[in-house]
Amino acid sequence: VVLACTGIENIDEAITLLEQNNWDLVAAINGVIPQENGILQSEYGGETLQGPAYGPTSHSTAASSTPSSSSAFRHVVPSRQIVERQPRMLDFRVEYRDRNVDVVLEDSSTVGEIKHILENELQIPASKMLLKGWKTGDVDDSTVLKTLHLPKNNSLYVLTPDLPPSSSASHSGYGDCHPVYFIGSLEAAFQEAFYGKARDRKLLAIYLHHDDSVLTNVFCSQMLCAESIVSYLSQNFITWAWDMTKEANRARFLTMCTRHFGSVVAQTIRTQKTDQFPLFLIIMGKRSSNEVLNVIQGNTTVDELMMRLMAAMEIFSAQQQEDIKDEDEREARENVKREQDEAYRISLEADRAKREAQEREIAEQFRLEQIRKEQEEEREAIRLSLEQSLPPEPKEESTESVSKLRIRTPSGEFFERRFLASSKLQVVFDFVASKGYPWEEYKLLGTFPRRDVTQLDPNKSLLEVKLYPQETLFLEAKE
Repeated sequence: VVLACTGIENIDEAITLLEQNNWDLVAAINGVIPQENGILQSEYGGETLQGPAYGPTSHSTAASSTPSSSSAFRHVVPSRQIVERQPRMLDFRVEYRDRNVDVVLEDSSTVGEIKHILENELQIPASKMLLKGWKTGDVDDSTVLKTLHLPKNNSLYVLTPDLPPSSSASHSGYGDCHPVYFIGSLEAAFQEAFYGKARDRKLLAIYLHHDDSVLTNVFCSQMLCAESIVSYLSQNFITWAWDMTKEANRARFLTMCTRHFGSVVAQTIRTQKTDQFPLFLIIMGKRSSNEVLNVIQGNTTVDELMMRLMAAMEIFSAQQQEDIKDEDEREARENVKREQDEAYRISLEADRAKREAQEREIAEQFRLEQIRKEQEEEREAIRLSLEQSLPPEPKEESTESVSKLRIRTPSGEFFERRFLASSKLQVVFDFVASKGYPWEEYKLLGTFPRRDVTQLDPNKSLLEVKLYPQETLFLEAKE
């Protein structure tokens, strides 16, 4: 059935597909003839599922080494509403060369904590790791996962540019000059080549190796070891390799090819004969899909290979310039918006600060006014109390000795009053205070001789302090 539905002619390839999908016929067929550009969709309209990625291998070891991922497919399951509890748990599948490490962390954790776990699992210092595959902007070790708004399931990959590559990733058998291959899955290579800033994007060159091809030795020793080719690939391409020698690896790559490039490209590669290998696929990332610009067979020359690489670069450069222009315009709009938002925020902050200052000033004025009123009320209460406590003013025809005092205020006004000569000087002070001139604030001065009456003993009588029979005094504010 698989042979009839998919057009696969090799029964071993068909069996491999079934084994990889636990003998689920529908999943195997969907993997080769998928919906929505190879992304398996739930018929219930649920979440999109993709199979796990596989890292590349070289011509010398790919036949015997198999990545630790379990299958190129996953069963499609209906999605259902899941109410997540706090804290939210996030799942990460992290790829490094031919290994996969599953990490589960709370979203309150940091990127650095993922690296710490990987350090123990991979035996690689965290300081040597570049953790790639994030869908958002700049991410460092202190970034909290919650701030990245990640889905529950995530795929990342580790690069270690400061560590020497494994022997399987080089063409050491053909000389020291060879391309530097990207170490990671095909999906990780896509991420590195296509999803950075427009200025940093590159073409992706996929090298498909086959040990049994008569062209392999010549292609590797002459094409891939040519300094001009190696230099051009290094500057303009992300180069990723896959060994097609073993049928299982071939089937796996065709599945990935169908998923990412469509069944037409997969069929083109499927029909290539062994002696047409090695192959170079030149891939350009576009907004909606990945476009295969060229399929270069092994029977070529250095000059022809260079010309075809340069032709692909011309197409890519034109698209890249458009992307750079769009990105620059978008960033310019975002910068203008950020500046406007910042100016608006500063304006709001200034208005708020001004309003708060005005409110504080009004509150302070109100507080001071309240204090002033309380002080005035207290002084008035004291004045009235003193006024009411004064002894009656003696009459002019009184038989007792009477002293007549004339007191001049700082404003030039005068007020007069009669006191018994036997009255204490304190009575005069109380009378002056009852008129609004407390002795704590004013001094009472005599004229002839000039003296400060407030310095005299308030318990002595007016007769004793010689304020009898009459005297003119004047008030002066104390300094």
